[in-house]
Amino acid sequence: MAMFDTAHNRLSYGELLQPELGYKLDFAVGLTYSLDLEALLGVPVSLGLLDEADSELMRSPFYLLEAIRKSSDSLAIFCNAGGIALPQKIQSIYSLLENSVFEIKLSNRQNFHPKLWFIKYTNDDGHSYIRLLVLSRNLTFDNSIDQCVAMQGEITRTKRNKNKPLADMLTFVGGYADKTKKQKIAKLADDILHVKAFDIEHPFEDYEFLPLGISGYDKEKTKLFNSKYDIFVVSPFLSDNVINELSKCPYNKVLVTRKASVSPSVINSFNSVYITKDILNDNEFGVKQDIHAKLYFTITNEGNFLYIGSANASHNAFHKNVEFLLKLKYKPNCVGFKTFFSDFIHDENCPYEKIEAAPEKIPADAVQDAIDKAFKEAIYALKGAKVVVSGDSYDIQVDSKELKTEEAVKIAPLQRQDLLQSLLPQTLFKGMLLRELSEFYILWVQGQKIVIKIETKGIPTERDNAIYKSIINTETKFLSYVSFMLSEDYAAGVLEESEYLRLMQSDENESANAPFFAAVYEKMLKVVHQNPARLKEVADVIKRLDKDIVGNEFLEMYKQFELAARRLKNDTKGFSKGYRQSDTSSVSRRSKQNTACR
Repeated sequence: MAMFDTAHNRLSYGELLQPELGYKLDFAVGLTYSLDLEALLGVPVSLGLLDEADSELMRSPFYLLEAIRKSSDSLAIFCNAGGIALPQKIQSIYSLLENSVFEIKLSNRQNFHPKLWFIKYTNDDGHSYIRLLVLSRNLTFDNSIDQCVAMQGEITRTKRNKNKPLADMLTFVGGYADKTKKQKIAKLADDILHVKAFDIEHPFEDYEFLPLGISGYDKEKTKLFNSKYDIFVVSPFLSDNVINELSKCPYNKVLVTRKASVSPSVINSFNSVYITKDILNDNEFGVKQDIHAKLYFTITNEGNFLYIGSANASHNAFHKNVEFLLKLKYKPNCVGFKTFFSDFIHDENCPYEKIEAAPEKIPADAVQDAIDKAFKEAIYALKGAKVVVSGDSYDIQVDSKELKTEEAVKIAPLQRQDLLQSLLPQTLFKGMLLRELSEFYILWVQGQKIVIKIETKGIPTERDNAIYKSIINTETKFLSYVSFMLSEDYAAGVLEESEYLRLMQSDENESANAPFFAAVYEKMLKVVHQNPARLKEVADVIKRLDKDIVGNEFLEMYKQFELAARRLKNDTKGFSKGYRQSDTSSVSRRSKQNTACR
């Protein structure tokens, strides 16, 4: 199968994140330019923290709550400042993602653009491995054509300097995280330094990690612009100066790009230029699928190489942005230019077509440019926010520098779009409920909206509990949620949840809770014997809710199960200890017998 055959060699983003059998997630760091919060909620499923979800399951507030609860401590996502899309439906649980999402605001006002995953998985025996994903795709629902390389390696005791660029990239992003996540990222960076080797498959024999835009790394280290014989470039966005440098080679020069990026200079710089076929961008189904992959194939006197990652063939990518490329070296005499070309530009169902002349240049969208500049101006003007208690409610004051833009910029808390108002040096939002407080805000320019994260001091520690209480606000919902979180099949758990709530609406008597209580009892009984550690998850939820929601009957039942779990644990320890003593005695007897024989 051809490596770049988009029709047959397709990868599932979710499957790439899944652990091997017997392993579970320890910690994961994801880097992306843009971020869709709804797409992020699907990550815990892929990482093995939850069952596979369909659209019905993803609409369940219990499922979403579980996704965040299970992933919050073991996940850190970094994106470009201003790169978070506004969800179609705003839910209070999005505020619980604050501990997992960090925006990177570069001092040079350029873009944080890498697409990477660093994932550590561990099994019950303590063995761990690292999986590295190098992508051109962001964490969104975009349908564009992208590429990915997955590599993994076991953690050993020996440090490997070859992995230092990965550790340096993690150290860089860790500087934008909170204290707790920063420590976990530092530990992950150290683990990666101790990976002896990342596996690579045929036809490759070696690899090199190439960050761009962080201290100690620049385009010269890539050697991509050094002397070469042939080059094949795939890049949706281009700059003339970079294209001119890259195309300085005597033989084959091929480019695959977007139609809008083709200029006379581009046509003149390459022997052949290909673009995505119009039918993929403009079709009756309304699904646009343009090229978004970034890769470079070169033939040099040092060998043949493939670069893949986030860097476009643009000035910003190689001189200003933070980017990442993986450099793969081919085995000798395995893949030449003709082979690579026929793999990418294949005869059957090829998504690309050759273009002979530059299309008519589409004028720049001055309105959109002004909107983008206004967003960036606002993002870099924002200084912070603070929460002030005001009786039974809360006020938020957002501080900002004076805006240097002609466009009107408005701001609102994510959970209170109705409070949208002009962004001033001091913008005040009054009368907010505890559960509505969040570090996520909405920026508005000419009707367009994005989500940003602003450090907000003074949010009470009980805010998370208030969000839980807004979702689990009756005893029935509590029992339903516990039943759901202990379910082996979350889809079935959602059906049970719906049925519980339907029955409650038809029977408001206290006895209506009886069947739910019995169902929870059976599941907790099973958990105590099969996986008593899961009782701690129930305890965590109990701590977040009021006593009248949990109910005295459940609390008494929980205490009994907790006692049973402790007894089972002690009995198991006693059994293990007795077994080890017995085993040691028999070994000792055998040893004496062997000595006597000698």
